[in-house]
This record gives sequence, C-alpha cells and structure tokens, in this order.
Amino acid sequence: MKKKIILISSAVLLGAVLTTVILMRNKSLGNISVSVPAGEAKTAVSESSFKCGKGDRIKVSLNTNVKSGAVNFVLYNSKGGVVENFGTAKAYRGFVDLELDDTYTLVAEYAGLEGDFKAEVSKRAF
Repeated sequence: MKKKIILISSAVLLGAVLTTVILMRNKSLGNISVSVPAGEAKTAVSESSFKCGKGDRIKVSLNTNVKSGAVNFVLYNSKGGVVENFGTAKAYRGFVDLELDDTYTLVAEYAGLEGDFKAEVSKRAF
C-alpha cells in the first residue's frame, strides 16, 4: 500500500513539474539570422515583425560575430517610432516592456558586413 501511494505521489509530482516547465518556456515571436562569408561584404536590411499586447514583456537576444562592417539593431512600433535602439551591440540579452497593442518590428541594418549575426525575440508562453 505504501509503495502504491509513493508511486502515485511521484507521478503527480512529476506531472506538476513537467507542466510548470512547459508553461515557463518562452514562445518565439521572430528571429533574424544572417551569415556573410569573408570577401563578400553585404549591405542590406533584415527584419522580423510580430504582434504583442499592452504590458507584454519580450526578451531580445542579439549575438554578432562581425569581421568587418557594422550591424545596427532597432525595435520599431507600427508607426515607425523607435521603441528600443540596441545600437551595434555585440551581444545583448534583455527585456523590453511594451506599452501598446501593436505590431512591432525588429530591424537589423548592416553595411559592409562580413561575418554573422542572430537576433531572437520571444516572450513567456503563458
């Protein structure tokens, strides 16, 4: 009888832990990934748009490995207003609290780029 109670308790606890892990996982809203080989410098703009609500907190992760040139990251609202200017951050992980129900766009502008970068935007799934 004790073994059965322990087994049932363990199963319930495991289920609770797995549910918590699933709920705490971040939901991807968008990403940008660019790789430019050495000797093939590129100038362009890449962007990723996503919808969020007033009061949402998004996580922004930026990683760059620039051999030459520059990459500038900016988050815009749908009217073209700057929500956050990340500049030429080599690596960044942080949060942005959004003030409006809107469509937001993370833009990566790069000039003479040789190297690679990745930008990801996510928010809590719950």
